[in-house]
Amino acid sequence: MSDQQYVYTLHETEGNKQSIGDLDAIINEYASEGWHLTETIARNGTTIGLVFEREVS
Repeated sequence: MSDQQYVYTLHETEGNKQSIGDLDAIINEYASEGWHLTETIARNGTTIGLVFEREVS
């Protein structure tokens, strides 16, 4: 069995300036490139970052 290797990237958001629709569009754009959302980063209840991963080919 081989070890799976992943690469990660962080997308910083503009906090209160972005709506849920904006976040959906960002997630869909990354997904179209093979990325999977793995974590959201929040401060005071506001999403400030999205962490994505994908397998290394």
